[in-house]
Parts: sequence; C-alpha cells; structure tokens
Amino acid sequence: MFFVNLDIFPRGSVPERSVPHVGSTEEDGGRCFATMPASDCAVCLETFNDTDCVPARLPCCQRETSTFGVCLGCLEEICNHYTVEAGRVGKCPRCRERLYVSADGVVSKAPQPRGKCRMCCQERVLLDGGKCDACILGSQFELTYECDRCGRRQQIPHPMWRYQATPGEFGTTPWACHNGCDDYTRWRVIEADLGRVPAHDAPEGWRTLDQWLEQIREERLRVARARPGERRDRGRQGCVVS
Repeated sequence: MFFVNLDIFPRGSVPERSVPHVGSTEEDGGRCFATMPASDCAVCLETFNDTDCVPARLPCCQRETSTFGVCLGCLEEICNHYTVEAGRVGKCPRCRERLYVSADGVVSKAPQPRGKCRMCCQERVLLDGGKCDACILGSQFELTYECDRCGRRQQIPHPMWRYQATPGEFGTTPWACHNGCDDYTRWRVIEADLGRVPAHDAPEGWRTLDQWLEQIREERLRVARARPGERRDRGRQGCVVS
C-alpha cells in the first residue's frame, strides 16, 4: 500500500485522494483508487479524472514512485492506431511491452505464445495467424531498401528499419541481395520511403516517439469532438497493446 507523509505538506494543503480507475487494488467504499503520483496522461496530456481520462494501471510501468501514467482512452486509441493484428496490437508508449486491455478496462501483460513463424520459420512470439509481428509488419510495409555493398535497391517484406540505429545508417541484420551481390548484405530504407516507416515501430534513435504520440492526441481530440453517432464502434472484446 502507498502512504503519503503528511509532514511534508503545509497545514491545510493535504492533497486530495487519487482519482478512481479500473484495475486498482486499493478499495474504498466499493470503488478502486489509483496509487500512482502521476496526475496527467503522458499521451493526451489531460488531467486524470473518473470520466473521460481514467488512468490505466500498467503492469509494466506502474510504480508507486512513477511519474508516468496513461489513460485508458489513449491505450484504446493505441490499439486502434497500431496496424499489426488488424488494429488490436500496439505498444506501451514508454517501454513497448505488449499489453492486453480487456473490455472492462483492466490492463494486463499480453500472452506471448512462442513457436515457429509460418512465414519466416524462426522461433518467435506468435500473433494472429501463427505469424510473428515482424512478418505481419513486413507484409503491410514492404518498403524499398538500398544495399550497402552494390548500392542497388530491393523491396524487402520485412521491417529492416528496426535494425537501423538512425534513418541514414545501414542496419545491423543482413538480408539476401538478389540484385548483384548474391550474398547477405546490410540495408537501409531509401529516402523516399522513410516517411512510410510507422512512427510507433521506429527505433529510439529515429526520434519518432513524439510524432507518434501527437498522432494519438489528434485522433483522441477528433473523437472527443465528434457527435456520439459519428464515433467509431469500440465495442470489442478487448484489445492488445504490443
């Protein structure tokens, strides 16, 4: 249980109780309360409340001393925004842990069944259809890459951008070059395709996190301003944030 040292606050300035949210373990009068000190959602930047900005309890980044928090609405939007598994998969905006958000707003770590991917035949965490997330992303974003040896270009059905420390560097993981090298070489996304790399999946060195979060904020604002009849149907059985 989390305790507040009242001696550090001036008389009459004791902070109010944490706002209620789904999935907390501290109960009072039949309602649950968050124990994290974060007061604002790190994605939409709104102040937590018990209506439209309900704080989610994250099993990956939830700490009693953490200043990081995300609301359930933003987690659901991340589920909608992410492209793997038909919009049911996303990533924790802080640590990129795979999370499952149930229909009633309880957040837990997503199951990670391992096996041989039916596309790349590698031992991986399998998502829908028995495929790993890399193969799913590769089929959705089949970008053109430049070979570091021959300089020729080739479309690759795999997210090779994941192995580039920065947009201009060649990656560290090889792929077969079929345009002259007949060998495994290193690759980088051509400049014309850099804008097609999904911001939520780019390496940290690409510095696209802020861009991704801004996209989530804009979508949240659009949904909030829409008339109730125009809002998208969110009545799913749950969603996965990966």
